[in-house]
Amino acid sequence: MYQTILKKFSEDGIHLNDEQDNFLIIFEKNLPRKSFITNFFKKKSKKGCYVHGDVGRGKTMMLNAIFKEIKLTKCSYHFIEFMKFIHNELGLVENTKDPIEIIAKRIASKYRVIFIDEFQVEDVSDAMIIGKLLNLLSKMNVFIMLTSNAKIENLYKNGLQREKFIKQIKQLEKDFVVFEFIGDKDYRLTNIDLNSSKDGKNLSQDQIFDFIKKNFNFIGDLNKDIRINDRTFACKGNTKDFIWLSYKDFFRQNLAISDFLAICEKYNWFFIDDFEQNDDYGKDKIRRFIGFIDIAYIEKVKIKFFFNGNDIRSLYTGEELSFLWDRTISRLEEMQNINDK
Repeated sequence: MYQTILKKFSEDGIHLNDEQDNFLIIFEKNLPRKSFITNFFKKKSKKGCYVHGDVGRGKTMMLNAIFKEIKLTKCSYHFIEFMKFIHNELGLVENTKDPIEIIAKRIASKYRVIFIDEFQVEDVSDAMIIGKLLNLLSKMNVFIMLTSNAKIENLYKNGLQREKFIKQIKQLEKDFVVFEFIGDKDYRLTNIDLNSSKDGKNLSQDQIFDFIKKNFNFIGDLNKDIRINDRTFACKGNTKDFIWLSYKDFFRQNLAISDFLAICEKYNWFFIDDFEQNDDYGKDKIRRFIGFIDIAYIEKVKIKFFFNGNDIRSLYTGEELSFLWDRTISRLEEMQNINDK
């Protein structure tokens, strides 16, 4: 497995740092293997892993690669998807004596491995379910793979009935490989080419959605409004990490510098599409876009543009803002070249 994963990463231009390489070696020693199932489920074997660290440090990338190499029955979920599934299952067995145990048995009868990405408990009802469920699955010899931005001791911080939740999670910690990714490189930059002027691709809305879903596990609703400075603005989608904006819809709204500051403080990644040309009749939209880029440049946010054949230099064809627009072009080119540094 180790050499296979290294080879696939290398073919994709990805080279692991020492920390990731060490994790892969440690994990391989505890990985469930089809020909060693009996030995694997001995008491001394680890029953899962909990990988944590800041966003973009390669947690999902690493566990996805490992997950693909596992030859046992398996399933993977984003944590939000997983909890939706569990709540739906609870509705089917709500009148039984121990519904969580019944659900655990159902899962264990189908899968030997389960991967749950972005494990982050915030809701009290989820907290009261997930700790017990994962412990039951572990006892039923289901190998559990978890990624999270938080250390175990910081999960569900200040939540209601947290002591009960932490007791369950601490039990898991004893049986799991717990590993922190500390590196300072955001590995999503490998998958997301910010230099959009090079690709020249015309992507449909469905293709853009699939692209964002792949890199951010986005499962939310499209075309949801967002709240900025106690006002509502249109956006196409967002999570705590990114926001997807339509140029023609977002920048026609009455936005101010304070709004750009607030949104750049809230999100690290921006995806913008639906570009259109504007002359001086549309200078208000261009002026807002220039103001946004000024703030985004200062705040060092990452932006991916889907120009769909439009030359970024020709988006503004007027004269009144030409000096400001030239500066914006320079900043955009610098921001998009982050991958080449």
